[in-house]
Amino acid sequence: MWCLRKLNLLLLVTVALLTAPLLTAQNVAESDPQFPAVRAVGEQLKCQCEAHCSYTITGCNMMGCSFRAKMLPEIREGVDAGLSTQENLESLIAKYGSELRNAPRAEGFGLFGWAMPFAALAAGLIATPFVVRHWRAQQAAAPANVPIDEKLLSRYQDEIEQDLDDL
Repeated sequence: MWCLRKLNLLLLVTVALLTAPLLTAQNVAESDPQFPAVRAVGEQLKCQCEAHCSYTITGCNMMGCSFRAKMLPEIREGVDAGLSTQENLESLIAKYGSELRNAPRAEGFGLFGWAMPFAALAAGLIATPFVVRHWRAQQAAAPANVPIDEKLLSRYQDEIEQDLDDL
């Protein structure tokens, strides 16, 4: 009985020692007052990691993402320097290229990128009734009863009879 109590106590102490760091640990993101500003910039930049993921820099879930590890300190430097989110974005895009941009700009040629899906949808909706009418007109113009050539029909029937006799 004494041995069982000692084993239970040892187990309890072990569990407490193993879980204490987990319970007392604070997430670095929660303890950093500038993390929301870093996240705001990182969410607008596309990750360029080796896995060619489609996530943002702060949203990349690849363990040990080298690009995220390289970019987060640079984003933090911009936040520490007092740059606004837009200024920080522009400086990083100027340094690493426009492929870092997660969405096209809402000015100049970027407006074309925003407008094209809607223009294509509108063009499709406008063109659909014309295409359907054209198909129906072609279907109505096609003759329904084509006369059958008797010579051709008898030749096919003879071939079928010959194939059946061979079986």
